[in-house]
Amino acid sequence: MNRINGIFLLIAAAGIVLQIISGVPGYPYVPPGPIILAVAGILMLTLADRIKWIVAVGIVAPAFILVGGLVEGSIWGRLGNVADFGPFLGTALQMGGVIVALVCGIIAATKSKRPLRT
Repeated sequence: MNRINGIFLLIAAAGIVLQIISGVPGYPYVPPGPIILAVAGILMLTLADRIKWIVAVGIVAPAFILVGGLVEGSIWGRLGNVADFGPFLGTALQMGGVIVALVCGIIAATKSKRPLRT
């Protein structure tokens, strides 16, 4: 689950980058979203199997981006306009990535709390 979580965090980061490249207005000069997601994805891919608390990063990062995107609200307009393909695809990748990463992070965290049975 940690690897799947990390991969989908990177997919979500790529979705934000695609939105920026395709000209979605409102992103700051250095947007924090792709940085947060990429760092979290790299941590999940490299350290989550060795350092147990890193699994929390795989939950907090996508939850933060998901809540931020929902509160900001412009994702609905981009997802509703399929004709504007770049912003639509970028938003779909971002939202799909953070949702799958969040679910995988929760599953990974609950599995790490269970005792091993022999």
